[in-house]
Amino acid sequence: MSPTNANDTPSGEKEANETTDCQSSSDSIMSTYRLVVDVYVVGILCVVGWVGNALSVAVLRRDRRRYKQGTTNWLLQTLAIVDTIYLVTSVFIQPLKTIYDQTNSDGGAGHRSWFHRVYPYVEPHAWALASIAQTMTVWLVLLVTVDRFFAVCLPMKVRRISSSSSSSSSLMTLLSAP
Repeated sequence: MSPTNANDTPSGEKEANETTDCQSSSDSIMSTYRLVVDVYVVGILCVVGWVGNALSVAVLRRDRRRYKQGTTNWLLQTLAIVDTIYLVTSVFIQPLKTIYDQTNSDGGAGHRSWFHRVYPYVEPHAWALASIAQTMTVWLVLLVTVDRFFAVCLPMKVRRISSSSSSSSSLMTLLSAP
């Protein structure tokens, strides 16, 4: 039996075409979703984080001049700087990776763009730096917690226990531990 009309197709071909159309539609939706979330949402959050960390450092530097005991201020400034490093590396990991994956690597005439030539070499270093910054952030939050514990629970002994040099040596000890 042959189809008599141009619109008449065997049912197997019709189902295959519908499946292909559905799959390409879902791929397009997923691609758009990934672009919006990974590039725009993450990018905006990183910019807001940079601004917040810059404001934190500015305020804490101003307060450091006013108060000579600066252990907490030093720890919070260090935390803001390390968090900024993490946010910068996050831009290389998520938004730029999505742009790299979703753009055509052919810059015309068979030449790859500089971005597509350089990014594969930058990405592994960004991952390593992001992991280091994330680990440092966790340890700095722990040090801030311990510092605040001593300030609240042992207020008379905190001046002998807490100093910027002891905080920096504590941080170096924690970071050098495996």
